[in-house]
Amino acid sequence: MMEGDSLKLNFEIALEKIDTLTKHNNELLDTIDQLEIKLEKARSPEPIKPNTATTRYNAISREADKAMKRFTAKLKKEIDKDAKSKQSQGQSV
Repeated sequence: MMEGDSLKLNFEIALEKIDTLTKHNNELLDTIDQLEIKLEKARSPEPIKPNTATTRYNAISREADKAMKRFTAKLKKEIDKDAKSKQSQGQSV
């Protein structure tokens, strides 16, 4: 009978450990869910607007304008560099 009591005790201990681990696992999963929600909010702080033809056109136009300004600035630097190098060589500009 002593062996049966030992098995019963071990079974009760195992059940307690499973219960404790299950509670800890659920707490960890809750924490992960909360962190994922925070991360998602941090990634997109403003609501996503539907992409209409007008908003798409405006976004593309803004980006194209930025690209043109950047390209113009680059060209200006190159032209200025050429002008300076010709001046330093004594050539007329």
